[in-house]
Amino acid sequence: MLIVKHKSSGFTLIELIVVLSVAAVISLIGIASFVSYSQQQSINTAAADIANMFSLAKSRAASQVKPSSCSGALNGYRISIPDIASKTYQLDAVCSSGDSLILTNTLPSNISFGSANSTIFTFYVLTGGFTMNGLDGTIVLSGFGKSKTITVDSLGNVR
Repeated sequence: MLIVKHKSSGFTLIELIVVLSVAAVISLIGIASFVSYSQQQSINTAAADIANMFSLAKSRAASQVKPSSCSGALNGYRISIPDIASKTYQLDAVCSSGDSLILTNTLPSNISFGSANSTIFTFYVLTGGFTMNGLDGTIVLSGFGKSKTITVDSLGNVR
C-alpha cells in the first residue's frame, strides 16, 4: 500500500494574523514618530527663518546697503514683532525720514510666539552697534505642544 504524504504549501491563518499584526504595530510606531519629527521640524524651520532675518539685518547694516524706499540718511535696520498675537515679524530700514518696510514674515499656522522679552532689535550702520528693547533677547516659539527658544546676545548673534 502506498502512503501518500500531503505536502502543504502556504501559511496558516494564525501565521498571517501574527505577521499582519506585527506589521501594523511597526507602521503605527513609524507614523507617530514621523508626525512628531515633522512637527519639531516645523518649529525649527520657523526659528531658522527668524535667525535668517537677523543675519540679513546685521549684514545689511554692516554693508550699509540703503534701500531705494529709504529717503534721507540710513541709520540702521530694525527687526520687530509688532504684535505677538498676529504671529508676524518684520524687517524695516531705519531712515532719518522714517522707517521703510523691507520684509514681513508670518509664522506657520500652528506655531506662535510663546513670549518675547524683547520685541524690537536694531542694528546700526555707522557704529555697528546693536540694541534691543528688553532685558534679554529671548523669543519663544511654541506649537504642537513643543517650544523652541531663540536667544539674541548683546552683539545681535542668534543662538
